Amino acid sequence: MLKKQDRLTKKKDFEEVRVKGSMIQSPLFGLNYLIGKDDKKFGFIVSKKISKRAVDRNRIRRLLAESVRINIDKIGINIWGVFLAKKSLLGKKFGEVEEEVGRTLGKITNY
Repeated sequence: MLKKQDRLTKKKDFEEVRVKGSMIQSPLFGLNYLIGKDDKKFGFIVSKKISKRAVDRNRIRRLLAESVRINIDKIGINIWGVFLAKKSLLGKKFGEVEEEVGRTLGKITNY
């Protein structure tokens, strides 16, 4: 599980990333990110358009959070990121999600 200090929780923080940040697309998710903040923090948005079942939405959120937790130490810069899940994430295995998160974060931070 992603540490509480590494999570974006406030609505104003999500909004700041959306307004001031940049977007990168992946086949599984979109990532809004803002470079140059005080620390590394990430948030996750999984809408009901993805699945009406809370079980599915929570699983996607957990998969993304665990993937970020594994890759967070490799990130060499301070960044705030908000993952926007896509329907293609449903039914994916952890290895696939973790690999895609690592690849996407690598594009941003060049690790």
